[in-house]
Amino acid sequence: MSSPIAGFHNPQLYEVLPNACLSATARDIFDVLTARQEPGGLVHIRQQELAQRLGLSQSAVSRAIGQLRDKGIISERQRKGTLLIHPLLAGYESLAHMTNHIAAPDTHVWPINFPVGDIRPPRVRDGRTGTDFDPDPDGGEDAPAPEVRPALRLAG
Repeated sequence: MSSPIAGFHNPQLYEVLPNACLSATARDIFDVLTARQEPGGLVHIRQQELAQRLGLSQSAVSRAIGQLRDKGIISERQRKGTLLIHPLLAGYESLAHMTNHIAAPDTHVWPINFPVGDIRPPRVRDGRTGTDFDPDPDGGEDAPAPEVRPALRLAG
């Protein structure tokens, strides 16, 4: 395992990273990638190594990496055994190094595909997301009392 880089990360983008609503596996993989990256975000690691490190199947790792790619957190285009973290999420030696790297003409900065606003969208696992479910359909009014109370009887 390579030693982690000490350095600078973009705090503003890390604050909105929860908005990506990553699965727990995708977040674990991102954490491992972040710890093993070279300055600028290049990571030399194979899916098999990630699977072994996290105790997962390779298919679970592949799905999570797909999610990271779909969100724009890692690059779509990399050769086998390497991944590239988005330049705005990558680690750098300093603020100046980050600024120079992002401004360099050969640095590819691709879109980030999750909201970067102040409020995180609902989690994907919430079954009510995207439905007409209203947990309080009457706007907080008390439910009407039944007109006739049911007769209670003892069992037995």
